[in-house]
Amino acid sequence: MDMLMIVFRTALKERVHELLRTSGVMAYTEFPQISGTGQSGTTEGSSFYAGGNSVILVSLDPVQRDTVADSVKTWIAEAQHAGWVKPAIRIFSWPCIQLI
Repeated sequence: MDMLMIVFRTALKERVHELLRTSGVMAYTEFPQISGTGQSGTTEGSSFYAGGNSVILVSLDPVQRDTVADSVKTWIAEAQHAGWVKPAIRIFSWPCIQLI
């Protein structure tokens, strides 16, 4: 199993949830309204990014992990091809062992 941490602008929540559903992910933990600073600037106290970030943690087998990653990569490529601003989303993965 792998743990995915998906960090994204809260304004993208509906699209991220849709990508998870279409990838077969039905269970996850979400932390809404997280503040932080990254490549695209700060999310706390900014009128431009007033919604902040959200974080989703989900434990997946490698096949489903790759399905989610591929779905997000496709979405980003479509956005860039259409001339949209690249969606503010990052995915991180690390090995995960369920103990209990």
